[in-house]
Parts: sequence; structure tokens; C-alpha cells
Amino acid sequence: MRSLGSSSPRYLTFYYFSASVIGALVGTAVRFPPYCLLATFALYKRPKVALFLFFLFFANLVLVTNSPLEVVKNVEFVGTVKSVQGESSILSLSYYDGRRWRKLGFDVRLYERLDVGTIVYLKGELRRAKSYPVFYVKPRVIVKVKNYVSLRSKIFETFQRFRDFSREVEPFYPSLFGDASRDESFVKSGLFHIFCVSGMHVSMLYVISDKLISLLIYRRNARLILPLIFPTVFVVGSGLNVPAVRALLMIYVSVLFKLVDVKVNPVNVVSLTGLFMVLFNPEIVFSLSFYMTFLATLGVLVYEGKFKNIVSGLGGFLGSAPFVSLISDVNVFSPIATLIVGFPVQIIMFGLTSAFATFVLQLHALAKLILKALLPFVWFVRFIASLFSRLPLLPSHWIIAIAFGFTFGVYISLTEELEKLQ
Repeated sequence: MRSLGSSSPRYLTFYYFSASVIGALVGTAVRFPPYCLLATFALYKRPKVALFLFFLFFANLVLVTNSPLEVVKNVEFVGTVKSVQGESSILSLSYYDGRRWRKLGFDVRLYERLDVGTIVYLKGELRRAKSYPVFYVKPRVIVKVKNYVSLRSKIFETFQRFRDFSREVEPFYPSLFGDASRDESFVKSGLFHIFCVSGMHVSMLYVISDKLISLLIYRRNARLILPLIFPTVFVVGSGLNVPAVRALLMIYVSVLFKLVDVKVNPVNVVSLTGLFMVLFNPEIVFSLSFYMTFLATLGVLVYEGKFKNIVSGLGGFLGSAPFVSLISDVNVFSPIATLIVGFPVQIIMFGLTSAFATFVLQLHALAKLILKALLPFVWFVRFIASLFSRLPLLPSHWIIAIAFGFTFGVYISLTEELEKLQ
């Protein structure tokens, strides 16, 4: 297998990813002229510098920071629900300019949770937000229609029916399959990520699918591609939130390189995924969860030596802690709690996947039996969350965030040294 690691620095694509983020953030204050993109070709003798500047300028130029529709009180919009985030929906819209419908060109938030794929007609105001998406709509009129022909809509509806079904057995289950939920003991214990459909869930489902497919199929390419199906369906059914999409795209990138027989360092895989997401939708740099999921993943993947599970758990915590400490108190013992509940959560996810499959096959009695059999594992996870939630917390403060950021930098440096020693 050819290797990119031998010819490229370990963090090369991370630099390009960082360039795109910087370019988009700078775009809120300064917009570079379009000819800057052409100017980067003059640096062809220094391709790494040229690419860094290219991604910086490109993200800066395609970022949308303002809209003339902000001053219009009654704008007509029509579009679909692109994704679900908590109790709100992210919309892809077109607007009526008085003569014809025009594509809006950026995402808009609606502070109402709707099913993915739902067709919406809105009449109201477009207002500026302080996070991703940059704008939200305040509707005076809203009409919602279920999209009966959209595969994405049908997948989300099927998952919603299963979430409602599993809630009758245990309220904990729907949160693992994309339902918005909040539990105080999980928040205080630092295990709230279990309630969020995240990279952990998507990666876990890919591993489960991979193991099952490998028992049935022996062709290499088919064994790489087929396990992608259920994680993809799961991400659509859970609402296409940022952490889940990041994890799915990362798996796709990794599989693509395996198909062409190129070995890539995991840090480069996550960075390439981030670069693609920023260039495709630069507004995402205003999302706190975007930074949390990428830096937590970087913390997990940066170390590949002995005791990887323990060290990567610490890295994931340190990667997200600076952002978590800006919005809530932090439990510094959460990596230990995560390590303890890791295996039971895997069993729960495998059981939920099996229950979902039997539910789709209309074997409701069997699905309910599986859900009930998982209850001891749920009780154990709840017990650990309750136990760790009683431990002292670090208060939410910007100084704490800076301290965690510095600690994360030290962690990255130490893991680099450990890798060299092995």
C-alpha cells in the first residue's frame, strides 16, 4: 500500500483546514478581492504556501455574511428542512423577489423542530444570528407539508416511529437514535455526549456493520463499501447534525483512500473532512459544535501507540473542554466515566440497531424484547452518570477555557514525542 504519510507532514492537511477556518472567520470583517485567488498561482514554486493562501482566500470569498433581505419585512420563502439541531431546524430555502423564485444560497434556522425533508412555506423576516446558521427566519405565516416522495424524509419518519416505540420501554433509548434530550446527571457527569448523536455513534455503527458484512462477503471492495449503508441511513434518520455528518464524511474519506490503496494518517483524514465541510459551507465555522467535534476527534486520533484507549479518551476530553467550559461547568473526571461506560454503550447501540431492524420488519414483539433485555446496561450507565455527577465541577469561565486550550496544546506535543519514542 502506498503511503501519503512518508511524503507529507503529519499535520499538512490540518494547516489547510486551519487556513479555510481563518479565511471564513476573517470574512466577517474583511473581504479579500477575487483576484487574490489568481495571485496564489504565482507561488507555484512554493505549493504548500500557495495552497494555504488559496484555501484561506476561497473560504473568505464564498462566505455569506449579509443579505439585502434583512431590511424586508414580508419575504416569501419555500424550501425543505435540511437537518435538525436540538429543538430547531436548519432550512435550505428559495425566496420570491417579486418576479421569480431565487435560491437563497445559505442555511437558515427555524426555531421549531420539524422532520428532515419537510417542505415549508414561510412568510416573514430574515434576521441575523450570532452562530451557525448566520441567519434565522421569524415567520408570520408558516405552512408545513410532509414530503411523500423524498427518500430522506421517509428514512427520518421511520426512525421517528422507532424512537417513539422505544420510548415506551425506556426514555433513554430515543436520545441514542437522534432525539433531542437532556438529563441533568449526564450533563454534570460529563457524559452528555452519549445523548448526542455524535461521531462515537456513527463510528460504532460502521464497526458493527463491518463485522457483519465481513462474515458474509469476502470481496475487499464490497466489504469496504457495504458497511457504509447503515451509518448513512442512521445519520439521515437522526437528523443530519454537524457531529454525525462529520463522522460519516470522515468514514467516507477513509474508505475512499483504502479503495485506491493509499495509506493516510488519521489526523489528515479528519482534517480533509473539515476542509471539505468548510469549503462547502463556510458558515459552519460559527458553530460551536463544529469545533468541539473536530478537536475532540483530533485528540482521539493523534495518538496511536500503547494504551491508546486511555490516552485517546483524555485527548477527546481535552479537545472539547475549552468550548464546553464556555457554556457550562466541566467535570474533569468525565474521561474516566466515559471509559467505564464505553463497553455498555456499545452493547446498547448494538441492541438498538438489532431492535430497529426487527421493528422495520414489523416484528414489534421481538424488538420490544430486545429493548427490555438491554435495560440492565442502561441502569448501569445511569448509575455511573449519577455517581460522577456528584463530583466537584470546574466553573464555566473564559480563563478555564484558555487553560484547557493550553493543556490540549501540551497534550498534542506530548503525544508527538511519545510517537517518536515508539
